[in-house]
Amino acid sequence: MKNLTLLGKVNVGLGIIFFIIGISLFIQKFNGAFIYKEQHLSLSFIFLALTLFCASFFTTKDKE
Repeated sequence: MKNLTLLGKVNVGLGIIFFIIGISLFIQKFNGAFIYKEQHLSLSFIFLALTLFCASFFTTKDKE
C-alpha cells in the first residue's frame, strides 16, 4: 500500500466497498439454488470490485 498513488488507494477502497456490497446482495438473494437471473446485480458489484482492486496496482509510485 505504500507504493500506491492516491488514485490507487481510492481504487482499493472502492473495490473493498463494492465487494462487500456484492457479497451482501449475493447472500441476501441466494435461496439454496444459484439462479443467474436473480444474481446480476450482485455479480456485477463483485466483478467491478475485483477490477478496481486489480487496476489499483497499475498506479504505483516510481521508486527512487
